Amino acid sequence: MDKTITENEAIELLKQQFETFRPDWKNEIVKHSIIVRDLSLFLAERIKGKVDVDFLKGACLLHDIGYATAKEKVRHGIIGAEFLQYCGLERYAKACERHIGIGITKDVAKKLGLGDKNLVPKTIEEKILCYCDNLDFFDKETKMHTIKSPEDVACRLGKELGLTYKSKTEKFNRTIEDKVSKEGMCEFVRFIKDYNTKLRIGLELKL
Repeated sequence: MDKTITENEAIELLKQQFETFRPDWKNEIVKHSIIVRDLSLFLAERIKGKVDVDFLKGACLLHDIGYATAKEKVRHGIIGAEFLQYCGLERYAKACERHIGIGITKDVAKKLGLGDKNLVPKTIEEKILCYCDNLDFFDKETKMHTIKSPEDVACRLGKELGLTYKSKTEKFNRTIEDKVSKEGMCEFVRFIKDYNTKLRIGLELKL
């Protein structure tokens, strides 16, 4: 039976993994996960249709847990999913393995050695997670997190993976934004501005 997990349980599981295997990464991974959680909840509250907010909270906090033990960056979704499956968190595992970029298609997954599996987000919760995960940029030199715009995300992914992927990212982003509405997205822009101020002055992020 697929288990559920509270926010506090999720953050403790995340911290435990990084304290054990990558203590040098723990603080930034925890911070990033809370940022993604905050952005996701803001959008979830404004989306037309049902969103499982309780599940979304845990999925956001656990999506990068694979970085604790993955030897290659591209494998952190798969490694994290395997660990969460071991913990009996099957639904969270699926969100974990499908969260990279805007998802990884079956043919690309094969080429990357990630198995014969389609790793593209399917549920609205998985799509919100992907969308918000992409918005947080971490500068390794300044050690600062900055929330970027969806347009910046599409341009960055386009530079890294080509114009076709940029176009796919823009289309993917619109599927979320259309559900939020224009008014909701205007509110989100203001929310991001205020959140970036909080990050810049170093206010503590809390659950």
